[in-house]
Amino acid sequence: MPQPRVAFLGTPASAVPPLTALAGLCDVHVVFCNPDRPQGRGRVVEPPPVKRVALKLGLEIHQPEKWNLDAARLLWDSLKIDMALVVAYGHILPSWMLDSCRLGVWNLHFSLLPRWRGAAPVNHAILAGDAETGVSLMKITPGMDAGPLLAQRKRPITMESVADALLAELAEDAASLLQNNIGTIFSGAANVCPQDEKLVTLAPKLKKEMARLDLTKGALELHRQIRAFQPWPGAEFQLDGTVIKVLEAGSILTSDEPPGTLTWDKGGVRLSAGSGNAIELITLQRPGKPAQLAGRVMQFWGAKGVIALL
Repeated sequence: MPQPRVAFLGTPASAVPPLTALAGLCDVHVVFCNPDRPQGRGRVVEPPPVKRVALKLGLEIHQPEKWNLDAARLLWDSLKIDMALVVAYGHILPSWMLDSCRLGVWNLHFSLLPRWRGAAPVNHAILAGDAETGVSLMKITPGMDAGPLLAQRKRPITMESVADALLAELAEDAASLLQNNIGTIFSGAANVCPQDEKLVTLAPKLKKEMARLDLTKGALELHRQIRAFQPWPGAEFQLDGTVIKVLEAGSILTSDEPPGTLTWDKGGVRLSAGSGNAIELITLQRPGKPAQLAGRVMQFWGAKGVIALL
């Protein structure tokens, strides 16, 4: 029996380990990713991570802007794809594509579905204080992240878990999960299980305004927010009209200071919250400056001090 014709659809760095794993397991006939975009302060047009890796692997690459164009459908139909794998692609796929693959269109999603369907599952899992997250291998159906599940792999969330680092770990887990299940998919005998709709939670896209720290909230909530929103939209507060980004938080400490009090001395930098606790601030960043240890940043306001931010 001939090898199935396989397509990979993905764009960011988190899709690279699954692509690399897939290419080691079978012939990948084509890779689809988002178009090259301007990146960074210089707005230099750069290829997405998946494209860079696909080029190194010598794979055919296409970057359609939209799938509702006739040219995109004609291209897909000409490829005669049997199975497609989707990882953080960022497009809603048309039903005709789902129907065209005899072995299905599959997705590696970075949550334990049905919890955290949507665009930002890792961030919302940390923000909500979940004890664990993971990767789900799901057969795609027309509903958003609503398809039946083939397999999952779990990973704990700790007080040290930061969104970007956790996502990188989950990407490696996704590659391993794929390796363990690709044979079942290719056999055409994958035994999938429907999701429990009563357990669904949503993980909508993050917004820039979510970065502002509400200093009336408890220290644990703020600690989760700082870890959940790295590297974007980040976490920040205002000090004398200057936006200070919090890049890293340490321990949660007891505090007698009112909520929103920023204290610093030789012992460190602390930001009190609304629960009789304070957060130890480790790394901060002023506008236009590099990230620095919090104590170095606060020296701009003096060797030590106490400032009420509320």
